[in-house]
Amino acid sequence: MTQALPSAPVPVRLSDGLSARQADCLRLAGQGLSSRQIARRLGLSARTVDDHILLGCRWLGVRTRVQAVALLASDDRRAAEPSSFTR
Repeated sequence: MTQALPSAPVPVRLSDGLSARQADCLRLAGQGLSSRQIARRLGLSARTVDDHILLGCRWLGVRTRVQAVALLASDDRRAAEPSSFTR
C-alpha cells in the first residue's frame, strides 16, 4: 500500500529548531538589547543569555549574534509573506 503525498510542501521556519529561550534571546538581541538588558528582562544571568545565544548560533550555523539575528529576521519576513503554495 502506498501513502498519499501531501498536496503542498509545508514551509519550515529556521526558528522551529531553537528552544523558546534561545529564540527569545535572539529576538531581543535583534531589538538592540545587550545581554545584560536581555537578562534583566527575562530574569536570567547575562552568562545564561550568552549561552542561549551561542547555542542558537550553532543551531542556525552562524558564528555571530548579528548573523543569527539577521537570519531570523529574514526568516520572519519570509514567513509573513503570503504563501505561494496552493492547495
